[in-house]
Amino acid sequence: MINHNSRVQAAFFGEEKNKVIIVDDFIKDPSLLVDYAVNADFLASPMLRQRKGYPGVKASMPKPDADALTKGVEGLIRTEFSIPDTAQLNPPSSSFCLMTVPEMQLGPYQTIPHFDTSRQSFFAALLFLCGEEHGGTGFYRHNSTGHESISPDQSDSYLDSCFYELNNKKIRKRYFSESDEYYTKVGFVPAAYNRLIVYRGCLLHSANLTSLISLNPDPRVGRLTANIFLNFDLEV
Repeated sequence: MINHNSRVQAAFFGEEKNKVIIVDDFIKDPSLLVDYAVNADFLASPMLRQRKGYPGVKASMPKPDADALTKGVEGLIRTEFSIPDTAQLNPPSSSFCLMTVPEMQLGPYQTIPHFDTSRQSFFAALLFLCGEEHGGTGFYRHNSTGHESISPDQSDSYLDSCFYELNNKKIRKRYFSESDEYYTKVGFVPAAYNRLIVYRGCLLHSANLTSLISLNPDPRVGRLTANIFLNFDLEV
């Protein structure tokens, strides 16, 4: 399933020079995954009713494909981020994802960049099964703290700062993209069909939408991605 002749690039964003891996033509036939997603049962993501978390719907991937993707991503992470063979991979998670929530229905924390976890050995992999018309993924610096990634000892103070800012400003009901007074954009990876990006989950990031077509629930039209999360039993 994995295209072993694909091109691997590394980008380093911001003052922290956080590493993001970009792989074009990652799998041999991405249309097979799109075809499966068209007939998959998508369900609202956890916490969506509380207007938190992923602003859309998710569906399971076929196990053989999920296993193959995970294996390919694991090997890439171990090589590119120097994760030793002795570091155990905890049970990974994978799913198809479609952003579907209209901007006016977003909760406050869905309107700013986020981080997945402060754990430094947790990685996010995003395979675009959609084209460049769906924008891409942006990476950010939080202006008041200066953080571009969040470590365990920074997590509480950063969230306190976010909470203060959200409670003392007018919430803009829109998906975050360009810099504002609170966040500065330090990097961007454009969407491209069959492009994989991999980064530590502690980086501040956000989906960047350029058109409301990205909120279409049809997997052949909307911002369809295959998301894989890998957590190694090692602090790095």
